[in-house]
Amino acid sequence: MKIAILGWGSLIYRPGDMLLEGNWQPGGPVLKIEFSRISSDGRLTLVIDPQHGSDVVTLYVKSGRTDAEDAICDLMIREGTTKSNIGVCNKEGAQIENHPDVETKIRAWLNTAGFDTAIWTDLNSNYRTKRNCEFSIDDAFNYLESLPPICKANARDYILKAPTQTETALRVHLKQKGWL
Repeated sequence: MKIAILGWGSLIYRPGDMLLEGNWQPGGPVLKIEFSRISSDGRLTLVIDPQHGSDVVTLYVKSGRTDAEDAICDLMIREGTTKSNIGVCNKEGAQIENHPDVETKIRAWLNTAGFDTAIWTDLNSNYRTKRNCEFSIDDAFNYLESLPPICKANARDYILKAPTQTETALRVHLKQKGWL
């Protein structure tokens, strides 16, 4: 079985111990992505965000695993998450708890990409819960500005290292403000 792992953020440059075959390639499915999840260390991290996300051409790499459950386990370990936060789509069906709306796009991509299954990190934005307000570019900028210097440097580094095609509305705004 040929399994694609989809990515758009730190997974690309820091895959951990996942067994990969080849290098990350551009040309994955277009998904709505934004820096709208607040991590435990204060960074704004990239997630699928149907409401606030920008269209991003994701990247993909072939898993070195031939069993979907093994590939899912690799990604779960790398992301430090549970199986419910790993999206899975194949040509017959999908297991997508958080963003089921992406199934059509991913299945269409699978039909042309030569893979049997695609997996990805399917975390939700937690911005509203953490900030007690809806995500907005202005509030996200103010949030980043309010971070202590070391946390701010870490947040800036994460945004800078994201693949160049992960050009979200917040990233564009931060460049315009000279923050990046």
